[in-house]
This record gives sequence, structure tokens and C-alpha cells, in this order.
Amino acid sequence: MLRARYLVVALALGVLLVVAGAIGFVAGQNTAATDETGTGSAVSGDDTDSMMNGGDVMSSQMMGSFDEEGKPFDLQFIDQMIPHHEGALMSSEHMISNSDRPELRQLYENIQKSQSEQIDQMQEWRKEWYPDAQQLPAMMGDGQAGSMMGSGMMDDSMQGMMGGNVLDIMFLKMMIPHHQMAVDMSEEALSKAEHPELRNLAQEIRDEQSSEIELMQQYLKTAS
Repeated sequence: MLRARYLVVALALGVLLVVAGAIGFVAGQNTAATDETGTGSAVSGDDTDSMMNGGDVMSSQMMGSFDEEGKPFDLQFIDQMIPHHEGALMSSEHMISNSDRPELRQLYENIQKSQSEQIDQMQEWRKEWYPDAQQLPAMMGDGQAGSMMGSGMMDDSMQGMMGGNVLDIMFLKMMIPHHQMAVDMSEEALSKAEHPELRNLAQEIRDEQSSEIELMQQYLKTAS
């Protein structure tokens, strides 16, 4: 039972790590990370902290570095923000879509609607503004993260085994810093983006995800 719980935590964290690795690949970065975790103890809301810290460090090293020589800033932003959004879609789908807490189910709906629309918009701009740019690899859905988290691992029975409160806490601890990365990237885009449409989107992402961070911080206090 304990090993199964630990596996679920590792799989959930793996989604965001896969996204971080994919972003590093697109940006042409090569970041190596070693994950050393202990075994044999029960997984609780507090016990996820060390795992979250490892993921945060890895992600922060790979994201928000818009310094790829010869590649326009706007293209770099799009190529990093699309997989970043996809990570939020995948994680929220498998972790809080069936939460016992209605506010988290509403957060799931908000993330799915807003970030899916933003992905579609960025993909359209990418085709219009940079038709000769190399096509982005398929990184989610039926790909790596999809196979990692699909397969029924995060269904209702698994939530029942872990305890819905533990899963909610884990999601919030993962998604708050994940949102903050998008806020930081968007702040930079407000001053560096060439296209006014992208600056407007960056403003939307910054304001939207800053508000959601405040909500998630409140939810985390009541869930802990």
C-alpha cells in the first residue's frame, strides 16, 4: 500500500518534470538532474515537500531563459509556454477533476478552459508569425506524459486509496510554483515581446495565474 502511494506521488510529479524536460529540449538546453528519494514511509501532505522542492529546482533551471541565439523572443516564449500550459492541463485532469472539494473542481474547469484557449491562440500565432520554424514535438496527450499519467492511475479508486485530501494538497504544492513560473515568464514578455498581441496575452496570463496562486494558497491553508 505504501509503495503504491509513493508511486502515485512520483507519477504526478513526473508530469511536471516531463514538461520541464520538454521545455529544456525545445529551448536547446541540456540540463541533467538526479532524483534521489527514500522509500518505506507513508506519503502525506507534508511528506511531498522534498519531492516538490526537487521538481521546482529542475523546472526553474529549464524555464524562462529566453536567450537562445538567433531565435526571436516571441517564438521562444510561445515554445516554452505551450508545454508549460499542457503540464497544467494534464496535472489538473488527473489530480483534481474529481476532487471532493468543489472549489478545486472549479479550479480544474478554469484551468482547462483558459489554458486550452491560450494554447490554441499561441499555436495559431506561431504558424502565422513563424511559418518556417521547426515544428514543436508532441509532448502531451498520447505522448510521454499521457502514457505516464493515463492508464487509469489517477482514477477514483486511486484517489480513494491515497485519500482525496492528500491528492489535493499534492496538486496545490505542485501547481503554485508552476503558476509562478508562468507569471515570471509573462512579466518578462510584457517588456520584451515584439507583437502587441503576445504582450496582451502575457498580461492575461500574469493576472489570471497570479489570482489563481492566491486562491490556491488559501485552499492549501484550509486543506492542510
